[in-house]
Amino acid sequence: MKKIILLLIATSMLSFAQERKEVAVTIYNSDLGVVKETREIELKSGINDVLIRDVPSQINPSSVKINLDGSVIEQNYRYDLANSYSLMQHFIDKKISLVGGKVIEGTLVSATHNSVVVKTGGGGLTILPSLEGYNISLDYMPENLLTKPTLVWKVKSNSSGKKEAGLTYQTGGMSWKAEYVATLNKDNNRLDLNAWVNITNNSGGSFKNAKVKLIAGDINRVNTYNGGGVDYESRMYTKSMASDDLVSEKSFFEYHIYELANKSDLLQNEDKQIGLFNASDIKVEKKFIYNSNGSNLENRKPLVSVEFKNANDNNLGMPLPKGIVRIYKNDGEAVELIGEDNLDHTPKNEEVELKIGDAFDITIDEKIVSSKKIADKVSEVEYEVTIHNSKEEPVTVEVNRNLWGNWTVIEKNVDYEKENANKITFKVDVAKEKKTTLTYKVRYVQ
Repeated sequence: MKKIILLLIATSMLSFAQERKEVAVTIYNSDLGVVKETREIELKSGINDVLIRDVPSQINPSSVKINLDGSVIEQNYRYDLANSYSLMQHFIDKKISLVGGKVIEGTLVSATHNSVVVKTGGGGLTILPSLEGYNISLDYMPENLLTKPTLVWKVKSNSSGKKEAGLTYQTGGMSWKAEYVATLNKDNNRLDLNAWVNITNNSGGSFKNAKVKLIAGDINRVNTYNGGGVDYESRMYTKSMASDDLVSEKSFFEYHIYELANKSDLLQNEDKQIGLFNASDIKVEKKFIYNSNGSNLENRKPLVSVEFKNANDNNLGMPLPKGIVRIYKNDGEAVELIGEDNLDHTPKNEEVELKIGDAFDITIDEKIVSSKKIADKVSEVEYEVTIHNSKEEPVTVEVNRNLWGNWTVIEKNVDYEKENANKITFKVDVAKEKKTTLTYKVRYVQ
């Protein structure tokens, strides 16, 4: 394996920003982080070249906002990082030494990833198709070659001394999502809900001891960065606290901010889980729902769901960020998974419906009993929906039906509720180990 030996005989005259004194990171759901940090810089009066190191490799340079006692005349984002290939490219037409079975010295003519051509002192060319077994000795480290992604500033300062620089910038590779664990009780009427935040950092940078905020909501973004930082302090907030003071929640414009109570390390290539809240004894209602389409179908299954209200009087009452909900239930011996569903961003005081799966012991057959045209633009159709309940307990199945055009239900054996202009719902009671048939007739006017 080849090695690189660097003999450093020159040093840069650039000014280096110190490590972050403070850092705050705001993370969005959409592969976006906004970083605010403070660094200390030693400047002399006049023009200075400043290196801002340890920025994430996915930084958007055009979004950088700088607060400094001075003016930034020019900014460059440098990512031509030092590696064997980039070093060799910088030494084309310069002296190198290859140390292996023998020492080869001369001027580097060309270099690929694993082979070189060297012009020796006698004027001849030495071609090495492979560098295996050779160490490469270079006389110095090029000044403009960097080891980490770096912002390079040209700064005009009115005075000399140490100065604080505030930076705000956007970076890709950061995201977060909520993860929920719900446990249903024996009677299927109460629920415990634990919420976690999963933070992912693939930005190419690490942020230690950071103040962390999470934005819940779908912000509008353009295909390319629009530049400029985000000034959060100009907003007004109303504040409420999550359980255990793990995370505080604030309304923010048309979104919500969740702020971690304690500072945290966000390391590169890390997934971090942090508790959001714990809620218990939430009142829920188990439902069997069947969406009918008025066709001839057999052996269909209703959907099983649980519904609850996100309200203070139901031991909740805080905005719920979107995420996956995993629902468990105790079978008497162990807690088992019974279903998963996606929860969308849900404001407080709204209803939540979690779809668990299809019922096993309930089957449904539906058919069109008759269809006839009674006038030029008027027709009547009669439907039957037969529900078979093999469970050892009675059930109520909600049969939803979307109707088209100008419709009127002219006959029915079960009352319905009109959900909207086109949707009606029948709540059909079925005794244990019995079947019940819903019949209804609809008149359509075109």
